[in-house]
Amino acid sequence: MYKVMIVDDEPVIKKGLQCFIDWSILECEVVCEAANGLEAVELLGYYDVDIVVTDIRMPGMDGLALSDYVHRHFPQTKVIILTAFADFAYAQTAIQYEVVDFVVKTNPTEQIPRAIEKATQLLEKEREQTQKVRQLESKINDNLSEISEKFLREAVYGLISDEAGLFSRSRELGLQLENYFAVYMEVKDMPGSQGYTGNPANDHYRFLASIRQFLGLAFGERPSSIMAMEKNTLLALVSMGSGNTAVSTQTLLTISNEILAMAENFRQCHVNIGISLLHRDISTLTTAYLEAREALQGSFYNDNYVAVYMPHSNQTITPGAPPHHAAEQIAEHLQQGQSELAVQQLDQLLESYKSTKEPIENVKVACLLIASYCFRLLSASTPFAPEMEESQSAVYKQIQESKSIQLLADILGRLILNCSRAVALSDRQPNYIVIECQKYIREHYNQNLSLQIIADHIHINSSYLSRLYKKVTGESIIDVINRYRIDMAKKLLRNPASKVFEVAEAVGIETPAYFTHVFSKYTGMSPKEYKLNYSQSELG
Repeated sequence: MYKVMIVDDEPVIKKGLQCFIDWSILECEVVCEAANGLEAVELLGYYDVDIVVTDIRMPGMDGLALSDYVHRHFPQTKVIILTAFADFAYAQTAIQYEVVDFVVKTNPTEQIPRAIEKATQLLEKEREQTQKVRQLESKINDNLSEISEKFLREAVYGLISDEAGLFSRSRELGLQLENYFAVYMEVKDMPGSQGYTGNPANDHYRFLASIRQFLGLAFGERPSSIMAMEKNTLLALVSMGSGNTAVSTQTLLTISNEILAMAENFRQCHVNIGISLLHRDISTLTTAYLEAREALQGSFYNDNYVAVYMPHSNQTITPGAPPHHAAEQIAEHLQQGQSELAVQQLDQLLESYKSTKEPIENVKVACLLIASYCFRLLSASTPFAPEMEESQSAVYKQIQESKSIQLLADILGRLILNCSRAVALSDRQPNYIVIECQKYIREHYNQNLSLQIIADHIHINSSYLSRLYKKVTGESIIDVINRYRIDMAKKLLRNPASKVFEVAEAVGIETPAYFTHVFSKYTGMSPKEYKLNYSQSELG
């Protein structure tokens, strides 16, 4: 269905166009209406409009000015102009705005359908052309992606020994492999694995594609190449831009935690991640891959696990070595409410490093891993964690900049106590979160308000808050915000001196046209109609 907006300052014309034209036969629906060009401009920001049917003469902004605006800002939207016979010559100037047709107001019900059909044919033709272009671009991109992936896989496995060839070919393919990490991921419990029912081949392919898509989002604008390796494994090559190893490691640990949480919460699977050292260019790609694989070797007994390669005595940080063993023990103690044992575990690890004179960088990497476990526990154990004194990135930065092992003990000690409080709160009823949400809406309904703003205030994930609120109350948070605003607006509209635009602003809706739309949706009448009905009932 094509979406239509009707713009006319005469209510009779607007109602007539809506009622006496069978829009469904034309495969259209009227989604909004406006009294002039200014209102139409506002509504174009809220609605995805395909066709605008507008009068040529209106106060504020006339039809020609609106056509100009649509032509410049919404070139895909088609405009049909309504005009009195005397305006016809004047309306010809609108040709430069690519107006589809002019309809004389004296007999619009016969001419409008023809004009709409003309507009929809143009839209359909443009969409077909756009689809063909997109299909061609997609085919080119897919081919280029396949070629790039084949080249990278050969380079990873060391099948291309010519270093000059590596550099020239990577430049030809537009690959950005500078200051990058190899991130090797093993996905467990995915479709196609043992015990899974359904069509394993298709499900496995779709599942892997969804994981790759999420990884692309998780790495953001950072240049990255993601390829399937052995069964159930992926290799991501992520360029961090900066050559600062500490900052880049912090960033990757944060992203890794997001990947683990996504896999567990939305895909019901487990992911293990191995991270290589920072590498400068493609010449050491094979080494980066082997480092990431070696870092992952300790995941045999673990699920949802992150390991960072450590080139000390040819060892990696694995669960069998002190750092991961300590991190897992700390998390286990915290989950059981034994914060004192968690602190003792930390102290024992740091004391062992102190006695053996472990290299400082190794100690800091181990502390980053422990912090990573703690932040993951904070996220997973309860959505209503207490407010942290420092953000995750700030804690990672403090670890990297620490000048003594005692400072590291203090930083992680505070983090462990915060985790302990978070776990203790996990037994609270979800209704507490709903109550806090409703309280915040009541206190801030007249301000800029959204799901994300409320979630940030309560310190929980916005998606979790949305699902929980809907489950407990049966309503969406957006509906609750709008309904409360309209309830407040009703009280204000009962004042004879109140103006609609003032009431809209008072309840947190800055655009009068949008306020009218929301008010009508929840009350079945416009603010002006409500105000008039209330006044009449008072007089009666």
